Amino acid sequence: MCISDFSNCELVALASTIAIAISKEFTQEELSVLSGFFSAIGDNLTILSS
Repeated sequence: MCISDFSNCELVALASTIAIAISKEFTQEELSVLSGFFSAIGDNLTILSS
């Protein structure tokens, strides 16, 4: 199965599930760093897809 096979609702549910799972494993400070890191990845993917 490919990520493009998921519906919008399924992608939102998957993202939420992953975020909740990650949040249980890290401190607030670590989550802040991870948040910035994942945002940077998203920004770079957007640039590369242009």
